[in-house]
Amino acid sequence: MERVRSIVPERAAPNWPTWLIVNGRSRSGALGYEAWANRLDQVLNLVGSSLVRSVEEFQDTLLQANAHNVRRLIVGGGDGTLSNAADALRHNPEAVLGVIPLGTGNTFFAGLGLPYDPERLVRALAQAPIAAVDIGEAQADGDSHIFLNSASIGISSLLVQLLSEGAKQRFGVWAWPIEVTRALQVAPQFTVTLTYPDGRETYDTRQLVIANGPTIAGRLRVQEEASNQDGLLEVFRIGGPSLGALLGTTYNLCRGELLRTNHARFRLIREVQVVTNVPMPVDLDGDLWRPTPVFCRVLPQALRVLVGENAPGAPTPNQFAS
Repeated sequence: MERVRSIVPERAAPNWPTWLIVNGRSRSGALGYEAWANRLDQVLNLVGSSLVRSVEEFQDTLLQANAHNVRRLIVGGGDGTLSNAADALRHNPEAVLGVIPLGTGNTFFAGLGLPYDPERLVRALAQAPIAAVDIGEAQADGDSHIFLNSASIGISSLLVQLLSEGAKQRFGVWAWPIEVTRALQVAPQFTVTLTYPDGRETYDTRQLVIANGPTIAGRLRVQEEASNQDGLLEVFRIGGPSLGALLGTTYNLCRGELLRTNHARFRLIREVQVVTNVPMPVDLDGDLWRPTPVFCRVLPQALRVLVGENAPGAPTPNQFAS
């Protein structure tokens, strides 16, 4: 399927009304909140900041930000926090999202091309280029939820269940390998049926991924040309039905190899219906959602986000001048 790319030749400005929201339950959120607010206040027009600890507080804060005509919403947290922000911002074309990586994996941030150093990141967010990126939408039982990185079924969902909030706070990314052995012992083989607009396929696996964007976990890439600006989702399995296949494919991904084999059953699609032989919980960006069956689709260029100068899709200096 042909990939398409579109960019928005626009750049943020330091004087834009800006609001900071930090998830106090993220790994570094509560401890770093005051420091981040002070840094941003020195460089940007910070009209408000909030430390939140629930989805309800997050949504209430978004209403406050909208009342102040905020044009730049800076969110500090993990991928699940950012998915909630994207869900709100896709209905507000005037606002752009800035990201501070305060979660465990920070997969979405890894694809933005922004610096990790706090001082450099604040300066970058002040006048960063703006790119319009795709987001994924999952639908089940009359409900819907946004995902920025991936919707997955299988061992990743088990890991989310096994990982306590305390473990992630204490061990960070090392909390995942600590629990992975236990998850592998109970990870079931399941049969999945995928229905696309142009056909259907059924196969067995222990891990299914529907990805949006260049990375699926941390900085792991599945294809060199993978993008969150091509209007497509990437559907693939990590290994076949055997535990050995799962381990082998995961090992190759961690070594930097890409999924290009028929074994992965890789597909580029705009939408897919997922049915499993038994109901399986769906992991959306590290948060468990509803069980299968689930329908997933891409919403092309539905979110405006601040990116690095050399990030894919960032406008060039010539485009700013035109």
